[in-house]
Amino acid sequence: MSDDYCAAPAAPTTAPDATDAGPPFAECVLCRKPTEYPESYKGITLCPVCEWQEAQRTACPG
Repeated sequence: MSDDYCAAPAAPTTAPDATDAGPPFAECVLCRKPTEYPESYKGITLCPVCEWQEAQRTACPG
């Protein structure tokens, strides 16, 4: 029986190229970190953390 199933995956041989990161992303309006939205997105852009905190703040109590 082989123990390959439990073996750790091989580490990548090269670091990901910065050009493969995808389109430029808009900055969060609160913390300036990259968001999931493209720069061309119209409206308020929040990073996932700030978006979650804003949802918690505006949620109905109870």
